[in-house]
Amino acid sequence: MRLIDNLNKLLKKSRAVTSIEMDQKVHNDILDLLEKSKTRGSAISQQRSSIWRKIMKTKITKFAAAAVIIIAALLTITFLDKSVTPTAYAIEQTIKAYDGIRYLHFYFGSPTNGKAGKEAWIQYDQCCEVKNLRVNLYDREGENKHLEEVWKEGRTFLWRSYQNTLEIDENGDYTPVMLNFVRSNDPRQAIENAYKDQEEGRCQIEIEEGSNNNEPIKITARYLPGKYCTVPNLPEIHDVFVVDPTTKLVIRKEVYRILEDRIQLDGVYKDYDTQPFDPNIFDIENEVPDDAVRIVHYKVNDVNKVGIDEGSLSPEEADQVVLREFFNALIAKDYCKAGRLFGGMPPDEVEAKFGELNVVCLVSIGDEVKATEGLSSYYPCVVEIEENGELCQWQPKVKTGRVTPHNIKRRRIKAVF
Repeated sequence: MRLIDNLNKLLKKSRAVTSIEMDQKVHNDILDLLEKSKTRGSAISQQRSSIWRKIMKTKITKFAAAAVIIIAALLTITFLDKSVTPTAYAIEQTIKAYDGIRYLHFYFGSPTNGKAGKEAWIQYDQCCEVKNLRVNLYDREGENKHLEEVWKEGRTFLWRSYQNTLEIDENGDYTPVMLNFVRSNDPRQAIENAYKDQEEGRCQIEIEEGSNNNEPIKITARYLPGKYCTVPNLPEIHDVFVVDPTTKLVIRKEVYRILEDRIQLDGVYKDYDTQPFDPNIFDIENEVPDDAVRIVHYKVNDVNKVGIDEGSLSPEEADQVVLREFFNALIAKDYCKAGRLFGGMPPDEVEAKFGELNVVCLVSIGDEVKATEGLSSYYPCVVEIEENGELCQWQPKVKTGRVTPHNIKRRRIKAVF
């Protein structure tokens, strides 16, 4: 208010007399200046209105002196306005902006061919925790080898249509992988975790605000080599979050790889959409055809009961052992042992799946085959079975693998085809 008080004192002291033409010119100039200053802040607007009211109460003979004072005052306000910085952007604004959001859908675009490499759907519960997640990984080589992953209430489904196989993880082995995807690419979690990473010395964050209110805000997280997503062999990585200045929501996320001779754009997470989508997108089992092969990672109380110890055996030697032990268990109708070898499958399910085969003997186990189609690798086996009172041969392709929890080096059968 000091500016207004000083202006009033000067107006009272003014005794200048002007012509009508001069009065009108000054009046018009003042109106023009006021019109140009409409876009200033609310505080400035209030001061300007107060100034105008004071002027309107003065005699017209004082317009000339008042005009000089007002122009000076407006210029002073203009310079002061430029020196006053609006409320600075803070990470809390974006975090708060995501409060109440229950759905998120976005794409990952490759900079090389422009095709979407990933598409993701995330559904949150009332506490903003991840409830369901789906990630479609599209083949960009034109071979139609898509992988569709769904994490639903703790279970993970991996659907490979080109192999016609659905892998179901009941153990929770894939849960950390799926949730880490959210940690890195859900904008709210990604920014929050970037700030935590900065506190722990893994990255440095810079915020760049636009020169005006319409330009986006950029948050750059510069990760030191080997510190990005705890992957040791990666070079320096920059995550650049582009934030809408109005909504404070992330518009896109750009990922850059810093090499010795250049900066390489790895890709862009884009088209973030927070509108509700059909939750049936997570019911992937309804999309899988009935003839698809289902590979189940069963949940067991003691993971050490699954498979056999590799010990000093090579993976190929351990596979041979687990195959022989499995078929011998079927011959002896020892479904408990067969289940432990078959990834922890419950005995009753083993009997339901293999009991009617009436395995008589194992004839042979072939060398591992690296398939170009269907399964990535398998062992061709020849098994003699009894069917309708006659002996015949069954030739399954058996897939094996390592028990993954806690990096236990044990081999198991994953699927029999």
